[in-house]
Amino acid sequence: MARLTEEVGEMAREVNHYHGEKPKKLSERENTIEDEMGDIIFVLACFANSLNIDLSESFHIAMHKIETRDKNRWTPKD
Repeated sequence: MARLTEEVGEMAREVNHYHGEKPKKLSERENTIEDEMGDIIFVLACFANSLNIDLSESFHIAMHKIETRDKNRWTPKD
């Protein structure tokens, strides 16, 4: 859990650099939001494996919930 939290924090930092008010320092290494998302997916997959959780099934359950219970919470794109 700590590793996942760390990776999400790193992604938040990148989002802030690109879309927020805090530009990157010249001494900071170049990362991208895509890199950080990949790290999050990897850590999440490892976490799921350690708990014997099928991520595909978890994703399908979440999508079903979004498409039914939460369907009016989102603005559809044209």
